[in-house]
Amino acid sequence: MLTCIRPITHFTWCILLIARASYAQGPDIVQGPPPGWELVKITDDPDQDRGVAMNNAGQIVFSKRIQPNPDGTNEEIFLYENGKLRQLTSDNLVDRFPKINDAGTIVWYRQAVDDDWEVVRYKGGVIEQITDNAVHDFQPTVGNSELIVWARQTGEDSAELFEYRDGVITQITHNGLSNQCITVNSNDDIAWVRYDFNARPSWRSTIMCLIGGEVLELTDGTTQAQGCAINDTPTRGWNDNEGIKLWQNGEITVLPNTEDDGSGPVLNNVGDTLYDFWTETHWSPFLVRDGVTYQLTDSPDLNNGGFSINDSGSIALASGDFPEIDIWLLWRVRAEGDFTGDAFVNTLDFQSMQNCMSNVECGVQMPPVCLDMFDFDIDGDIDFHDFGAFQRLVTPNP
Repeated sequence: MLTCIRPITHFTWCILLIARASYAQGPDIVQGPPPGWELVKITDDPDQDRGVAMNNAGQIVFSKRIQPNPDGTNEEIFLYENGKLRQLTSDNLVDRFPKINDAGTIVWYRQAVDDDWEVVRYKGGVIEQITDNAVHDFQPTVGNSELIVWARQTGEDSAELFEYRDGVITQITHNGLSNQCITVNSNDDIAWVRYDFNARPSWRSTIMCLIGGEVLELTDGTTQAQGCAINDTPTRGWNDNEGIKLWQNGEITVLPNTEDDGSGPVLNNVGDTLYDFWTETHWSPFLVRDGVTYQLTDSPDLNNGGFSINDSGSIALASGDFPEIDIWLLWRVRAEGDFTGDAFVNTLDFQSMQNCMSNVECGVQMPPVCLDMFDFDIDGDIDFHDFGAFQRLVTPNP
């Protein structure tokens, strides 16, 4: 069941609390990843990793609730790329839910010392605070054109959308409702959910789009529709009590096996749809690819806590047994030493091996996937003994 709560900041958030229907697995659902794909682990520690996002370059960002503060009073931003895990912030503040574009620009929102939430950008190695005011700015996202869009609290139950472009901040919506859950595609089209928390007998919402400068209302505002997916087609995805719905050119289709408890669809530009489903005991990630539905994980110990998908079909998952949530990556199966997955062990893989070795020197946890690929003597580290074994695998490209 989708339930809205009002936290101490007094503006309304929507979260998934309790599912209401029993889980009925369809006969055409395949257990596990698609053939030729595997799940590998990026992090493995007691902290809670969440808010994961991935771009088409394979970079993964997420926020980590640092122990011993599981309440989130110390949450930092991390970046994973090509075998290397880096901590981008170390400010003992709450930095949460980053997004990343294909150029590697990252945005997130931070709880400043005066308790206001502000939008922050990481670009070219520089961290810059975009907003600085006495209201809450939250849920930022960034497009490939460097357009940044976020929600700003304007009342107890209202929030409007704002954008940052070329150093200028502009208000996008002026409807007095709560505009949240924002996605931007490569064409600067925007999708969001417009909530009416004052509707009776219960809150209602409308799925919104700004496509080619035209504002579209894809639902009639009489349901509790949620979801914030849009690709470059653009296809728009959301969920309501009828299941996962996909909109394109005015036509709406419902994904099979998603009735009642399918939620949170995410789309890429090659036709894949990723979504959550409640299985009576935990949330599990499902992938629809080439007409086939795959249940990527099916264990209470791998309770899904968020995901992202890129155009290569790779998926970043925040998954685990709460409160210990780790980051996983769905990538194509590859041979030992072939980190790049191009069927060759060469200088590109050597760069990845160097990245894996440098994690220890930087004081950041070595991604478990590094040990999977480069710990040839299986002694729990990557050293010159492993480098010697790696050299024997190197093959020239044709």
